[in-house]
Parts: sequence; C-alpha cells; structure tokens
Amino acid sequence: MAIVTNPITGVEYNDITGNSVKRFVAVEPGGIVRNPSGGMWPYNEGGVHTQPYDYYELVPFEAAPYDPELFVVDSENSGWALRPTRDQLGEFVAVPDGHPKGTYRYNETIKRRSVTELKTLAKGYADRSNATLWPQENGYTEKLQYAKEQAAVNNRLPQFLGLIARHESLLQASFHNDARLTQLYSEIEAAGETGAIDFVIGQMASEQFPEGWVNGIEQ
Repeated sequence: MAIVTNPITGVEYNDITGNSVKRFVAVEPGGIVRNPSGGMWPYNEGGVHTQPYDYYELVPFEAAPYDPELFVVDSENSGWALRPTRDQLGEFVAVPDGHPKGTYRYNETIKRRSVTELKTLAKGYADRSNATLWPQENGYTEKLQYAKEQAAVNNRLPQFLGLIARHESLLQASFHNDARLTQLYSEIEAAGETGAIDFVIGQMASEQFPEGWVNGIEQ
C-alpha cells in the first residue's frame, strides 16, 4: 500500500482502496457539522466532490501538556471549531468548491487556577505533610510527658532523652511546613489572579530543594 495525493484536491488516499487516509466532516450551510466523528472523503481517490456540503479535515485531538496543579482546562472557551484554510500570512484562502475547506479541530484553552484554589492546594499539602509527620502510635503523648518528667528529675535514660529529642525534631519539621505554607500564601497573593507561578506547590524537601514539604524525620 502507498499513500497517494490527489493532484487537484490535495486529499491523500490509499492507492489500493481509494479511500482517503484522513477523515472529514460534512458541514451544512451556516456551519452546522453533520457528522462530528467524521468519515472518508466522499469520492474515491480524493476526487473533487459535488455534494451539497463543505468538507473539513477532522484533526484528532491531542491534549496540550500542562501542570494540573497550577492550571485547568477552560471549558467555557474550549471546544471543537471549524477553521477555514488560511495562507502563511493568516489570510483566508478562496478554496474552490469540491475541495477541503479547512480543518475541524478541538481548541483547548488552559487557564491558571485562582488564588483561592492555589491556597487550598497549598493548605492541603501542609495538612497532609504534618499529619504524616506526627507519630500515630498509641500512647505517644503519655510517653512524651513521662519522658519529660523523668528528665526533669535527672533520670536521663537514653529512651527518655531520645524521645524528647525526636519530638523536638518533629516540632521543627512542623514549624518548617508552617513557614512554607506562609511563604506560598505570600507568593500566591503576589501573583494575583493572572500572574505567573514559577514555583512547585507540591515540592517535597530534598537536598536540592530543602525548602520543600517535610513529612518525616530521620530516626
């Protein structure tokens, strides 16, 4: 099989079956699309058609890559649309009848999330990090209180001092997360509803990004 291009219409077709390689939608006067899922070019070998409709090439939808934490699809301004043929300068081209008139494609518009949404996202990371950070074992509060009481009377056994030191580290990690949340709030407010966001809200702490969220400490 080979793909052949009709020299008159420019429609590509299978040289064995004569069917068009791409799909096309039939459009009634007034821009009404009859078959949104598209079909073959109405004539074999891409020939000039005499149908009472215009035909537009159906361009398969490919979602544009974007960060779903920061952006969302603007459903009100996204959708399928007919795009008449234009030249390289963007001017409309007078396409003869019986030829493809342009393309039918999905226009996806991305918009940045609102200040409120971004703050909610940041708060969620802070809450989850702190919830993971703090010990969940039964009796932790009682053990810590007992360790402090023993240390206060100079009973400085390693298990008591270790528990107190671990708790201090957890406190510092929690304060770190609180400070990160405050900083993110400040940067989100500074960006406003339309400004650029050049930081990663969900960034976890690492050697490369020590300012990220902390959800655990070294034992």
